[in-house]
Amino acid sequence: AHPEAIEEDCIASNIQDYDPPVRAFINSQLFYARQAKNHHQMTTPDGNGQLPLHRALQYNARLGLIKLLVRGNPPALQAPDNSGTLPLHVACQHH
Repeated sequence: AHPEAIEEDCIASNIQDYDPPVRAFINSQLFYARQAKNHHQMTTPDGNGQLPLHRALQYNARLGLIKLLVRGNPPALQAPDNSGTLPLHVACQHH
């Protein structure tokens, strides 16, 4: 999916018409796209000090979604979690 399509809510509204793997993919894309639009979610770390960018990289989110999250919170690139791990470290560990 193209990040711009997700940002502009151009995803088909009849998601139930798709096969389960396609629905799962679209739902995951929409989840990250919604996070990218929510400044509070983008800048509030979880209990481990991780921002959405850390978690997206950990769960192998697609490049377009990573771009959305970075665009939504550029300082996240330099934000360490509670163990001092930067998003770059997470990307290297999981890719």
